[in-house]
Amino acid sequence: MQNKEYVLDDQYEVITIPHEMRMSLWVYSPVVVECATQKRVLDLSGSLWDLRRVAEDRGRVSMVLARYPEGNREYVVKVDPVGTTAIVEGIAHPLADIETALNAIT
Repeated sequence: MQNKEYVLDDQYEVITIPHEMRMSLWVYSPVVVECATQKRVLDLSGSLWDLRRVAEDRGRVSMVLARYPEGNREYVVKVDPVGTTAIVEGIAHPLADIETALNAIT
């Protein structure tokens, strides 16, 4: 089941896209969509990244992610949809390169 949460004054929607990794083992990958244009700002659907929590932090979408199958280690990713960047482990990356940046930290 998809889950939706609105952030940053309802300008953005964070959707979790579930996909089954193995029998009954599900990953809920995040997609961040700009509501006005329906443009996908961030798309980790079909990836190994599982969204645990989402919040707002100074104009950014703050997400806590875990990588399947290493579910006990969590990473904070702060997405700046206006600046099209994401901060991973204290380093800013272009949103277009976010999955590569995430995979490099594990």
